[in-house]
Amino acid sequence: MTLGSRALTSLLAATVAGCGRPGSPACEVVDPDGRTVTNTGVGTWPAELSWREVWRAGGSEETEELIFPADVAVGPDGSVAIADWGLAEVVVVDPDGEWLGPVMTRGQGPGEVQAPAAVTWVDANTLLVLDLGTNRLTSLDLASRSSSVTAVDPALLMPAVMSGEVGFLSLQPDQSVWIESPGPVEDGWEERSFVRWSPDAAAHDTVARSRVRVPSGVALAAWPRSLLGVGAETRVVSDPDGRYELEVFDRDGTSLVRFCHPGEPLPLSPAERGEELDEELPDAWRSTLGEALAEAGEPPLPAVISRIVVDVDGRIWVQRDRPAPPGAAGPHGAPGAMHDVFLSSGRFLGSIRLPEDQRLLEARGRRVWALHTAASTNPPSSPSTSKDSEVPRRIIATRLVPMAMKSRTNALTSDVELLASCA
Repeated sequence: MTLGSRALTSLLAATVAGCGRPGSPACEVVDPDGRTVTNTGVGTWPAELSWREVWRAGGSEETEELIFPADVAVGPDGSVAIADWGLAEVVVVDPDGEWLGPVMTRGQGPGEVQAPAAVTWVDANTLLVLDLGTNRLTSLDLASRSSSVTAVDPALLMPAVMSGEVGFLSLQPDQSVWIESPGPVEDGWEERSFVRWSPDAAAHDTVARSRVRVPSGVALAAWPRSLLGVGAETRVVSDPDGRYELEVFDRDGTSLVRFCHPGEPLPLSPAERGEELDEELPDAWRSTLGEALAEAGEPPLPAVISRIVVDVDGRIWVQRDRPAPPGAAGPHGAPGAMHDVFLSSGRFLGSIRLPEDQRLLEARGRRVWALHTAASTNPPSSPSTSKDSEVPRRIIATRLVPMAMKSRTNALTSDVELLASCA
């Protein structure tokens, strides 16, 4: 089995903004309460950090196979639950990376799934799984393997499933389901909505709207749009017009803070200009993509961000790199991407790039869980068991450590301590 062009090295250098560095650009924005919020490019993390691999699990071996991990959730003790759409299984890995195997398998009976697309931990012994194949939530008690089922309104899920692109989907412990729903298309623009559903709600709640550039039916990430990130306690919405501004809301939808960052958009890549489309792309997809890029032209200003992840601690990870090839967004973002990281208060912590071929899934404290895949050139689609599913996939747990420190015992104790040292 191969995992891509090369294996992850034990230490990977990553430069981030450090404390007390002068000359950083700044931005200001007025939040909903009339407060002026200022951010600079100077973070509170140390100047040099690296990634140290802790464990890896999964791949193409029969005993630890992953085909399409649609979602990953980290439990209170560090156990990892993986909803694998391709296998129609939910797998658990213990905090040390030991493969415990499937706890839910393919079927329509109690505790079984057909197309698991999202998973979360309700507590240390209970998983909640969203199954798009049966339009239901299953709550599974891991100790007894007993389960209960809650029906989900098919009208919430079907538009995204039938479109062939489930780009954003989130499940929270309170049984709320968040999904990006497609809408009408006019003159190469699609009106999309981010919608929330919960069992006790009388109707779906539209929490944000987004105009997406979709020439020839291809969503182009280089064009600015609203993005959504959802955590257990907060949700984050980005500015629809491409400014690097984000607004944080609590669970009731009350705005907590609006903040900005002085980061500039990354320049368009040759592929985003339609100049160097990968020759390994299937001919039909390369032709469709080329037509879409020619029809759209270049955006007046490229999108400054392409994805938002709210981690277990409530920190906000903002992905800067756009997916390649253009239009291939997928649910996990671009591999090896640069991320700006903020507290929920809007305070900037620092910027760091993930290791090569790894896509951010979750983070807590100094540990980050990522999806590592070999290179794939298939067009974007809903999670499926198509040709794209044959690419080996592994879950990687890495630890963020200072470059100068060689052992875990010498690693940083907490982000709170970092903040205090830079206050």
